[in-house]
Amino acid sequence: MKTYNKPFQIIPAADNRSIRFSKPAHLIEKAQSHPNMVIAEIFDQISLTGLTEDLLPNWPQAAVNNTQSPYSNDNDQEVLKEFYQQLRPLVEALYVVATTKSKMELTYLTDTQWENPIAAINHFFQQFSIDYVRRELADFFEAGISFNDSNDFTPWLAWMSYNYLQCLTEAAYQLYLNQQMQFMTVRLYIPKNQ
Repeated sequence: MKTYNKPFQIIPAADNRSIRFSKPAHLIEKAQSHPNMVIAEIFDQISLTGLTEDLLPNWPQAAVNNTQSPYSNDNDQEVLKEFYQQLRPLVEALYVVATTKSKMELTYLTDTQWENPIAAINHFFQQFSIDYVRRELADFFEAGISFNDSNDFTPWLAWMSYNYLQCLTEAAYQLYLNQQMQFMTVRLYIPKNQ
């Protein structure tokens, strides 16, 4: 019997894992580096009307009617209502940012906000910190997926709503940060009068 003295070649595990266990990045992972692309992609997946008139109105209803949700008391329901009222114009502002269409009929934005959607985005994040938005969306999601009394808002619709809003708000926050950085840069380079 012949023996071989050549060592057995071992492929490094990292190389094998990187090929076998890889997936494309989720949209949420691109929100920080490519916010405009993320916003455009969301509105390619769902129409503005589909989001603001179909998915979004059912979500707070499910959250408020769910007695086991984080919104089971009156104060939390009131806070949710205020957040939701500010979320709708943000979504429309993001749609204006993403689209090249001429002026369209919008429900929640004023004419001034339509002309300058970044101002509406800034207004939203001046009211709500990103940490608060993330927590509110997580609570909103929990309330939506645990609501069992309706065929109008299923756990799948809760997931879709959460995913769309999470991507949109994270991308919007990046636009807000970019705007703030530009503002600060301009202020730093304005010559002082002597």
